[in-house]
Amino acid sequence: MNPLVKQRQQTQLNFQQGEANIIVGQAEACPLPVEELASLRLDSPYVVETFEDGLTAIVLHLYIHGRHYNLKRKRAQALVHNVDGETSFLNEVQRRRDIQALKDSPRTAKAFAPLVTTLYANYRLGFILSPWIDGKPLASFSREIFRQIFATLFALEQAGLMEWDLCPGNILYDGRNIHLFDFGYMYAYNPLEHYNSDGLASPAFHAAERLETRNVFGYLLRYQDVMSPADQLALFRELKETALDSYTQKLIWLKQNYAQPLIIQWQTEIIERWEYALDNERSLKNLFISESFRSHCLDIADDIHGKSCTTMTLKRIDKVITMLATVFLQLENNGALLFDNATLSQIELIKKYQAYRHLAKQYQQS
Repeated sequence: MNPLVKQRQQTQLNFQQGEANIIVGQAEACPLPVEELASLRLDSPYVVETFEDGLTAIVLHLYIHGRHYNLKRKRAQALVHNVDGETSFLNEVQRRRDIQALKDSPRTAKAFAPLVTTLYANYRLGFILSPWIDGKPLASFSREIFRQIFATLFALEQAGLMEWDLCPGNILYDGRNIHLFDFGYMYAYNPLEHYNSDGLASPAFHAAERLETRNVFGYLLRYQDVMSPADQLALFRELKETALDSYTQKLIWLKQNYAQPLIIQWQTEIIERWEYALDNERSLKNLFISESFRSHCLDIADDIHGKSCTTMTLKRIDKVITMLATVFLQLENNGALLFDNATLSQIELIKKYQAYRHLAKQYQQS
Protein backbone atom coordinates (compact mmCIF):
# COMPACT_ATOMS: atom_id res chain seq x y z
CA MET A 1 0.00 0.00 0.00
CA ASN A 2 1.05 3.58 -0.63
CA PRO A 3 2.93 4.64 2.57
CA LEU A 4 1.24 8.06 2.64
CA VAL A 5 -2.20 6.48 2.47
CA LYS A 6 -1.27 3.84 5.03
CA GLN A 7 -0.01 6.51 7.43
CA ARG A 8 -3.16 8.62 6.97
CA GLN A 9 -5.42 5.64 7.53
CA GLN A 10 -3.54 4.49 10.63
CA THR A 11 -3.67 7.99 12.10
CA GLN A 12 -7.42 8.07 11.54
CA LEU A 13 -7.92 4.63 13.09
CA ASN A 14 -5.83 5.60 16.12
CA PHE A 15 -7.88 8.76 16.64
CA GLN A 16 -11.14 6.86 16.18
CA GLN A 17 -10.12 4.30 18.80
CA GLY A 18 -9.01 6.97 21.28
CA GLU A 19 -11.02 9.40 23.39
CA ALA A 20 -10.07 12.79 21.97
CA ASN A 21 -12.87 14.77 20.36
CA ILE A 22 -13.18 17.30 17.55
CA ILE A 23 -15.75 20.08 17.86
CA VAL A 24 -16.40 22.67 15.18
CA GLY A 25 -18.38 25.82 15.98
CA GLN A 26 -20.22 26.73 19.14
CA ALA A 27 -23.04 24.87 20.88
CA GLU A 28 -24.89 28.20 21.07
CA ALA A 29 -25.40 28.02 17.31
CA CYS A 30 -27.61 24.96 17.75
CA PRO A 31 -31.39 25.46 17.95
CA LEU A 32 -31.62 22.68 20.56
CA PRO A 33 -29.22 21.36 23.21
CA VAL A 34 -26.48 19.32 21.52
CA GLU A 35 -27.41 16.14 23.42
CA GLU A 36 -30.99 16.47 22.18
CA LEU A 37 -29.86 16.93 18.59
CA ALA A 38 -27.59 13.90 18.87
CA SER A 39 -30.44 11.67 20.04
CA LEU A 40 -33.29 13.19 17.99
CA ARG A 41 -35.76 10.50 16.92
CA LEU A 42 -36.68 10.14 13.28
CA ASP A 43 -40.34 10.63 14.17
CA SER A 44 -39.63 13.90 16.00
CA PRO A 45 -41.92 16.78 14.98
CA TYR A 46 -38.75 18.71 14.11
CA VAL A 47 -37.90 16.22 11.33
CA VAL A 48 -39.30 17.31 7.96
CA GLU A 49 -37.76 14.49 5.90
CA THR A 50 -35.08 11.86 6.18
CA PHE A 51 -32.44 10.80 3.64
CA GLU A 52 -31.05 7.35 4.41
CA ASP A 53 -29.22 6.56 1.17
CA GLY A 54 -25.85 7.81 2.44
CA LEU A 55 -23.29 5.06 2.96
CA THR A 56 -21.67 6.53 6.09
CA ALA A 57 -24.36 8.84 7.52
CA ILE A 58 -28.04 9.68 7.31
CA VAL A 59 -29.33 13.22 6.81
CA LEU A 60 -32.28 14.80 8.60
CA HIS A 61 -34.01 17.91 7.27
CA LEU A 62 -35.03 19.80 10.40
CA TYR A 63 -37.35 22.76 10.89
CA ILE A 64 -36.90 24.37 14.30
CA HIS A 65 -38.07 27.80 15.47
CA GLY A 66 -38.73 29.02 11.94
CA ARG A 67 -35.41 27.87 10.43
CA HIS A 68 -34.39 24.89 8.28
CA TYR A 69 -31.33 22.81 9.16
CA ASN A 70 -29.36 19.86 7.82
CA LEU A 71 -28.44 17.36 10.52
CA LYS A 72 -25.94 14.76 9.35
CA ARG A 73 -25.76 11.81 11.71
CA LYS A 74 -23.05 9.14 11.65
CA ARG A 75 -24.19 5.59 10.95
CA ALA A 76 -23.36 3.08 13.67
CA GLN A 77 -21.76 0.97 10.94
CA ALA A 78 -20.63 2.42 7.61
CA LEU A 79 -21.93 0.65 4.53
CA VAL A 80 -18.55 1.10 2.80
CA HIS A 81 -16.43 -1.78 4.01
CA ASN A 82 -12.90 -0.39 3.93
CA VAL A 83 -10.78 1.87 6.14
CA ASP A 84 -11.56 5.08 4.25
CA GLY A 85 -15.27 4.32 4.44
CA GLU A 86 -15.13 3.44 8.12
CA THR A 87 -13.26 6.65 8.97
CA SER A 88 -15.02 8.97 6.53
CA PHE A 89 -17.19 10.64 9.19
CA LEU A 90 -14.09 11.47 11.23
CA ASN A 91 -12.44 12.77 8.07
CA GLU A 92 -15.46 14.93 7.30
CA VAL A 93 -15.45 16.55 10.73
CA GLN A 94 -11.75 17.30 10.29
CA ARG A 95 -12.37 18.86 6.88
CA ARG A 96 -15.35 20.82 8.21
CA ARG A 97 -12.95 22.34 10.74
CA ASP A 98 -10.49 23.27 7.96
CA ILE A 99 -13.13 24.61 5.58
CA GLN A 100 -14.98 26.66 8.20
CA ALA A 101 -11.72 28.39 9.09
CA LEU A 102 -11.32 29.30 5.40
CA LYS A 103 -14.93 30.49 5.19
CA ASP A 104 -14.46 32.62 8.30
CA SER A 105 -11.36 34.35 6.95
CA PRO A 106 -12.09 37.57 5.00
CA ARG A 107 -9.20 36.71 2.65
CA THR A 108 -10.68 33.37 1.51
CA ALA A 109 -14.41 33.62 2.36
CA LYS A 110 -15.56 34.40 -1.20
CA ALA A 111 -13.70 31.49 -2.81
CA PHE A 112 -15.16 29.05 -0.30
CA ALA A 113 -18.75 30.30 -0.41
CA PRO A 114 -19.87 27.23 -2.44
CA LEU A 115 -18.88 24.95 0.47
CA VAL A 116 -21.51 24.44 3.14
CA THR A 117 -21.29 26.35 6.42
CA THR A 118 -20.87 24.25 9.56
CA LEU A 119 -22.87 25.61 12.48
CA TYR A 120 -21.74 22.90 14.86
CA ALA A 121 -20.08 19.48 14.60
CA ASN A 122 -19.19 17.04 17.35
CA TYR A 123 -17.30 13.93 16.32
CA ARG A 124 -17.92 11.88 19.47
CA LEU A 125 -21.63 12.77 19.52
CA GLY A 126 -21.72 11.77 15.85
CA PHE A 127 -23.45 14.68 14.16
CA ILE A 128 -22.87 17.75 12.00
CA LEU A 129 -25.34 20.64 11.87
CA SER A 130 -25.52 22.99 8.88
CA PRO A 131 -28.04 25.39 7.39
CA TRP A 132 -30.40 23.67 4.98
CA ILE A 133 -29.41 24.18 1.32
CA ASP A 134 -32.28 24.89 -1.05
CA GLY A 135 -30.93 22.90 -3.95
CA LYS A 136 -31.08 19.54 -5.66
CA PRO A 137 -28.44 17.13 -6.97
CA LEU A 138 -27.24 18.12 -10.42
CA ALA A 139 -29.70 16.94 -13.05
CA SER A 140 -27.74 18.41 -15.95
CA PHE A 141 -24.47 20.18 -16.73
CA SER A 142 -23.51 23.43 -18.42
CA ARG A 143 -20.37 25.45 -19.04
CA GLU A 144 -21.23 27.70 -16.09
CA ILE A 145 -21.74 24.74 -13.76
CA PHE A 146 -18.40 23.29 -14.82
CA ARG A 147 -16.76 26.69 -14.27
CA GLN A 148 -18.10 26.93 -10.72
CA ILE A 149 -17.05 23.38 -9.88
CA PHE A 150 -13.49 23.81 -11.16
CA ALA A 151 -13.11 27.22 -9.49
CA THR A 152 -14.11 25.66 -6.16
CA LEU A 153 -11.80 22.66 -6.60
CA PHE A 154 -8.89 24.96 -7.50
CA ALA A 155 -9.52 27.01 -4.35
CA LEU A 156 -9.45 23.79 -2.32
CA GLU A 157 -6.21 22.67 -3.95
CA GLN A 158 -4.58 26.02 -3.18
CA ALA A 159 -5.56 25.39 0.46
CA GLY A 160 -4.00 21.92 0.30
CA LEU A 161 -7.22 19.91 0.09
CA MET A 162 -8.28 17.41 -2.57
CA GLU A 163 -11.87 16.21 -3.00
CA TRP A 164 -12.00 12.63 -4.24
CA ASP A 165 -15.75 11.98 -4.21
CA LEU A 166 -17.55 14.33 -6.61
CA CYS A 167 -20.47 11.94 -7.02
CA PRO A 168 -23.93 13.26 -8.05
CA GLY A 169 -25.28 13.32 -4.50
CA ASN A 170 -22.41 15.47 -3.22
CA ILE A 171 -23.00 18.50 -5.45
CA LEU A 172 -26.22 20.50 -5.10
CA TYR A 173 -27.47 23.18 -7.47
CA ASP A 174 -29.98 25.90 -6.52
CA GLY A 175 -30.60 27.13 -10.06
CA ARG A 176 -27.74 29.63 -9.96
CA ASN A 177 -24.92 28.26 -7.82
CA ILE A 178 -23.40 24.90 -6.94
CA HIS A 179 -22.92 23.79 -3.34
CA LEU A 180 -20.49 21.15 -2.05
CA PHE A 181 -21.42 19.66 1.30
CA ASP A 182 -19.94 16.16 1.76
CA PHE A 183 -16.24 15.95 2.63
CA GLY A 184 -15.81 12.39 3.87
CA TYR A 185 -13.26 11.70 1.14
CA MET A 186 -11.45 15.03 1.04
CA TYR A 187 -7.83 14.73 2.14
CA ALA A 188 -5.02 17.15 2.92
CA TYR A 189 -1.89 17.22 0.72
CA ASN A 190 0.86 19.52 -0.56
CA PRO A 191 -0.07 20.57 -4.12
CA LEU A 192 3.42 22.00 -4.70
CA GLU A 193 5.06 18.62 -4.10
CA HIS A 194 2.42 15.97 -4.78
CA TYR A 195 -0.05 15.11 -7.54
CA ASN A 196 -2.77 14.43 -4.97
CA SER A 197 -3.15 13.04 -1.46
CA ASP A 198 -1.59 9.78 -2.66
CA GLY A 199 1.67 11.68 -3.10
CA LEU A 200 3.56 10.84 -6.28
CA ALA A 201 2.15 7.34 -6.68
CA SER A 202 -0.94 8.04 -8.81
CA PRO A 203 -0.72 10.89 -11.35
CA ALA A 204 -3.94 9.68 -13.00
CA PHE A 205 -6.02 11.23 -10.20
CA HIS A 206 -6.81 14.96 -10.30
CA ALA A 207 -9.79 17.32 -10.16
CA ALA A 208 -11.12 16.87 -13.71
CA GLU A 209 -10.61 13.12 -13.57
CA ARG A 210 -12.50 12.93 -10.27
CA LEU A 211 -15.46 14.84 -11.70
CA GLU A 212 -15.49 12.68 -14.82
CA THR A 213 -15.03 9.40 -12.97
CA ARG A 214 -17.43 9.97 -10.10
CA ASN A 215 -20.07 11.94 -11.94
CA VAL A 216 -20.05 13.02 -15.58
CA PHE A 217 -19.49 9.71 -17.35
CA GLY A 218 -22.05 8.06 -15.11
CA TYR A 219 -24.46 10.84 -16.10
CA LEU A 220 -23.73 10.26 -19.80
CA LEU A 221 -24.23 6.52 -19.36
CA ARG A 222 -27.51 7.07 -17.53
CA TYR A 223 -28.83 9.25 -20.36
CA GLN A 224 -27.20 7.52 -23.31
CA ASP A 225 -30.59 6.68 -24.81
CA VAL A 226 -31.72 10.33 -24.93
CA MET A 227 -28.43 12.07 -25.68
CA SER A 228 -26.99 11.65 -29.16
CA PRO A 229 -23.25 10.93 -29.56
CA ALA A 230 -22.88 14.51 -30.86
CA ASP A 231 -24.58 15.92 -27.75
CA GLN A 232 -22.37 13.82 -25.48
CA LEU A 233 -19.23 14.97 -27.28
CA ALA A 234 -20.38 18.60 -27.10
CA LEU A 235 -20.82 18.34 -23.33
CA PHE A 236 -17.41 16.69 -23.05
CA ARG A 237 -15.90 19.59 -25.02
CA GLU A 238 -17.45 22.11 -22.60
CA LEU A 239 -16.05 20.18 -19.66
CA LYS A 240 -12.54 20.06 -21.14
CA GLU A 241 -12.58 23.72 -22.15
CA THR A 242 -13.55 24.89 -18.67
CA ALA A 243 -11.12 22.43 -17.08
CA LEU A 244 -8.38 23.74 -19.38
CA ASP A 245 -9.01 27.31 -18.20
CA SER A 246 -8.79 26.19 -14.58
CA TYR A 247 -5.70 24.05 -15.10
CA THR A 248 -3.95 26.89 -16.94
CA GLN A 249 -4.58 29.14 -13.92
CA LYS A 250 -3.28 26.39 -11.65
CA LEU A 251 -0.12 26.02 -13.74
CA ILE A 252 0.57 29.74 -13.33
CA TRP A 253 -0.01 29.41 -9.58
CA LEU A 254 2.30 26.38 -9.35
CA LYS A 255 5.09 28.28 -11.09
CA GLN A 256 4.56 31.41 -8.99
CA ASN A 257 4.79 29.32 -5.82
CA TYR A 258 7.88 27.35 -6.91
CA ALA A 259 6.25 23.95 -7.20
CA GLN A 260 8.49 20.96 -7.82
CA PRO A 261 9.49 20.62 -11.51
CA LEU A 262 7.83 17.19 -11.64
CA ILE A 263 4.48 18.72 -10.65
CA ILE A 264 4.80 21.52 -13.19
CA GLN A 265 5.64 19.01 -15.92
CA TRP A 266 2.68 16.81 -14.98
CA GLN A 267 0.28 19.76 -15.11
CA THR A 268 1.79 20.92 -18.41
CA GLU A 269 1.37 17.50 -20.03
CA ILE A 270 -2.31 17.35 -19.06
CA ILE A 271 -2.89 20.81 -20.53
CA GLU A 272 -1.07 19.96 -23.77
CA ARG A 273 -3.05 16.75 -24.21
CA TRP A 274 -6.35 18.61 -23.83
CA GLU A 275 -5.27 21.45 -26.11
CA TYR A 276 -4.39 18.97 -28.85
CA ALA A 277 -7.74 17.18 -28.51
CA LEU A 278 -9.74 20.41 -28.52
CA ASP A 279 -8.11 21.47 -31.81
CA ASN A 280 -9.03 18.25 -33.60
CA GLU A 281 -12.47 16.60 -33.66
CA ARG A 282 -11.05 13.14 -34.25
CA SER A 283 -8.60 13.54 -31.37
CA LEU A 284 -11.43 14.79 -29.14
CA LYS A 285 -13.45 11.66 -29.92
CA ASN A 286 -10.43 9.49 -29.09
CA LEU A 287 -9.96 11.35 -25.81
CA PHE A 288 -13.67 10.93 -25.03
CA ILE A 289 -13.40 7.16 -25.51
CA SER A 290 -10.24 6.93 -23.39
CA GLU A 291 -11.56 9.10 -20.56
CA SER A 292 -14.87 7.27 -20.59
CA PHE A 293 -13.21 3.87 -20.27
CA ARG A 294 -10.85 5.09 -17.56
CA SER A 295 -13.69 6.66 -15.60
CA HIS A 296 -15.86 3.57 -15.66
CA CYS A 297 -12.96 1.29 -14.67
CA LEU A 298 -11.92 3.48 -11.75
CA ASP A 299 -15.45 3.86 -10.43
CA ILE A 300 -16.05 0.12 -10.71
CA ALA A 301 -12.85 -0.52 -8.73
CA ASP A 302 -14.01 1.90 -5.99
CA ASP A 303 -17.38 0.18 -5.70
CA ILE A 304 -15.92 -3.32 -5.68
CA HIS A 305 -13.26 -2.38 -3.12
CA GLY A 306 -15.83 -0.79 -0.83
CA LYS A 307 -18.42 -3.54 -1.43
CA SER A 308 -20.85 -0.70 -2.11
CA CYS A 309 -22.14 -1.51 -5.59
CA THR A 310 -25.35 -0.23 -7.19
CA THR A 311 -27.24 -0.76 -10.41
CA MET A 312 -24.98 1.93 -11.92
CA THR A 313 -21.97 -0.26 -11.11
CA LEU A 314 -23.52 -3.02 -13.22
CA LYS A 315 -24.19 -0.59 -16.07
CA ARG A 316 -20.61 0.61 -15.96
CA ILE A 317 -19.32 -2.97 -16.04
CA ASP A 318 -21.49 -3.79 -19.05
CA LYS A 319 -20.17 -0.66 -20.78
CA VAL A 320 -16.56 -1.61 -20.09
CA ILE A 321 -17.06 -5.15 -21.40
CA THR A 322 -18.64 -3.74 -24.59
CA MET A 323 -15.75 -1.32 -25.07
CA LEU A 324 -13.20 -4.07 -24.52
CA ALA A 325 -14.93 -6.16 -27.16
CA THR A 326 -15.21 -3.37 -29.74
CA VAL A 327 -12.42 -0.77 -29.28
CA PHE A 328 -9.70 -2.61 -27.35
CA LEU A 329 -6.86 -1.68 -29.73
CA GLN A 330 -7.86 1.98 -29.62
CA LEU A 331 -7.89 1.91 -25.81
CA GLU A 332 -4.50 0.19 -25.76
CA ASN A 333 -2.94 2.59 -28.28
CA ASN A 334 -4.25 5.66 -26.41
CA GLY A 335 -2.90 4.53 -23.04
CA ALA A 336 -6.36 4.10 -21.54
CA LEU A 337 -5.48 0.80 -19.80
CA LEU A 338 -4.36 1.89 -16.34
CA PHE A 339 -2.73 0.06 -13.45
CA ASP A 340 -3.10 -3.74 -13.63
CA ASN A 341 -5.36 -3.45 -16.70
CA ALA A 342 -2.26 -2.51 -18.70
CA THR A 343 -0.76 -5.97 -18.10
CA LEU A 344 -3.78 -7.99 -19.25
CA SER A 345 -4.84 -9.15 -22.69
CA GLN A 346 -8.22 -8.37 -24.23
CA ILE A 347 -9.61 -11.79 -23.26
CA GLU A 348 -8.20 -11.54 -19.74
CA LEU A 349 -9.76 -8.10 -19.28
CA ILE A 350 -13.18 -9.26 -20.45
CA LYS A 351 -13.00 -12.19 -18.02
CA LYS A 352 -11.91 -9.82 -15.23
CA TYR A 353 -14.94 -7.57 -15.68
CA GLN A 354 -17.28 -10.52 -16.05
CA ALA A 355 -16.02 -11.65 -12.63
CA TYR A 356 -16.50 -8.10 -11.33
CA ARG A 357 -20.10 -8.26 -12.51
CA HIS A 358 -20.67 -11.35 -10.40
CA LEU A 359 -19.16 -9.59 -7.36
CA ALA A 360 -21.14 -6.41 -8.00
CA LYS A 361 -24.38 -8.39 -7.83
CA GLN A 362 -23.33 -9.73 -4.42
CA TYR A 363 -22.39 -6.26 -3.14
CA GLN A 364 -25.58 -4.44 -4.17
CA GLN A 365 -26.50 -1.55 -1.86
CA SER A 366 -29.40 -0.23 -3.96
